[in-house]
Amino acid sequence: MMRALAFLVPMTVGVVMAADMPAANSDADKQQILNNDEAWLKAVATKDPQAIAAFYAEDGSILAPGMPIAKGRGAVEAAWKGLVGMKDFSLTFSPTLVEVAESGDLAYEIGTYELRYATEKPVDEKGKYVVVWKKAGDDWKVMADIFNSDGAM
Repeated sequence: MMRALAFLVPMTVGVVMAADMPAANSDADKQQILNNDEAWLKAVATKDPQAIAAFYAEDGSILAPGMPIAKGRGAVEAAWKGLVGMKDFSLTFSPTLVEVAESGDLAYEIGTYELRYATEKPVDEKGKYVVVWKKAGDDWKVMADIFNSDGAM
């Protein structure tokens, strides 16, 4: 009986302690993603599709409304080239939630955006987005980027 207790007590304490432990570097990873967002916004402001596409994984995708999925960094760059090439283009976005998986290798971000451009008349579109991030070495890269308008369809 004493041997069983000698084994079970440390094991129980270990399990309880492990259950209380937060995911490794969760706060640091969230901050790194938020920092990436700030740098991404700066790249968008320069309207440089290559700089913007660098935030995506090599096999990352953008799922923009009204166009097919752009998969792979080259296709993502081409999609952004079309977006930033629109007359009077500007884009801002703001994350409202960033969650990092317990595994520490995936995260998702939910937020809102405001997109402005002109066709025959100025367009001011507000909407929401979801970005899936994947850990790549010491950095985070976009695996999937989807957004849609709050406006009526």
